[in-house]
Amino acid sequence: MDKKEIDKHLPLVKSIASKYIHSTIPFEDLIQEGTIGLWEAWQRYDPEKDAKFSTYATYWIKKRILEAVGKEYDASLDAAQYNDEISYHKRENTEEIENYERINFPTSFPDKEKKVLILLYGLDGNGSYDLGEIGEKLGIPRERVRQLKEKGLRRLRKLGIELT
Repeated sequence: MDKKEIDKHLPLVKSIASKYIHSTIPFEDLIQEGTIGLWEAWQRYDPEKDAKFSTYATYWIKKRILEAVGKEYDASLDAAQYNDEISYHKRENTEEIENYERINFPTSFPDKEKKVLILLYGLDGNGSYDLGEIGEKLGIPRERVRQLKEKGLRRLRKLGIELT
């Protein structure tokens, strides 16, 4: 496959890559992975099978992009777990956190989301907690804590507030 053929099918790669723009992988990297999938499709393509090349290539482009997104997701899960372990070991103060009202959240901010963010980021100065510990404190499952965290962060972003 020469550069001319790659350029000819690059809009297909870009079109497929744009569907995965929500991932943490930069768009240019998605295009690169898709182009590798295009190359693999070119090597495997058999014109005698009565399939259009673009139809055949779509499978290999998606496959390659999804593999990259999956690897990135797995890496982020590993990093999150590692971060939870670090925050658990770093925390020295194990006092109950009850004075979360002193943080300036909007009055309309849901109480549980506020508690989760304060505990997670240590906004009251008493150290941070991991998702499992917050779940134990609030009497809810770890997954629900994660959901409340995401909702709270989205709500803050809409207000122009970033917590990092």
